Amino acid sequence: MPRTKGKPQLSQARILRAAVKHADKNGIDGLSMRQLAQQLDAGVMSLYNYYASKDELLDAMVEYIAAKIEQPKPGRDWRKSVTGISTSLYRLMVQHPWLPAIWNQRTLGPNKLAYMEALLRVLREGGFTVSLACDTYHAVTAHIEGFSLQSALFPIKKKDVPAAAKTFLNSLEDADSIPYFAEHVQHHIDHPGSPDRFGMMLNMILDGFEARL
Repeated sequence: MPRTKGKPQLSQARILRAAVKHADKNGIDGLSMRQLAQQLDAGVMSLYNYYASKDELLDAMVEYIAAKIEQPKPGRDWRKSVTGISTSLYRLMVQHPWLPAIWNQRTLGPNKLAYMEALLRVLREGGFTVSLACDTYHAVTAHIEGFSLQSALFPIKKKDVPAAAKTFLNSLEDADSIPYFAEHVQHHIDHPGSPDRFGMMLNMILDGFEARL
């Protein structure tokens, strides 16, 4: 008779991958140890042998993503390094929409700390004073996190923005009372294939700090 395969063995890595996949599809609020156990065909209590609580699992999920952030190459120009690190994290946050909301709420682990250290290191080694490096670091990280959070929470899909904008303008009874906002909405209708606004705004931030070097 053919041999019956047993259940895949539980491990921290397997539970972690399942948790990230579940959160990507259903959001972080829909994540529970019970649901994970069902997906993994395991008992709920068996998961607690690997993660003592949902909080511990969330910490591990953030660390799992943080390990994928691009690390700067030795000898690379500071600006290219900052852009590479920032763009890498932004793309990860877009790929995992649950991440921006909890990024700063979880316990600081070695992978996230390595990202923070790398960003500060390329600035200091690029000629930034301690004060200027700190200001640049905070401006860049606020841009990454804020832009990512806005993308994650925006209620309209990118492809549907032009149609939603037209509907909004057509619904206005007195567009003359908000001329500049109406102009702003019209701009999105006229330019549906928007440029890389994240990268464009990041360049503006870096231009400003580079001028202070």
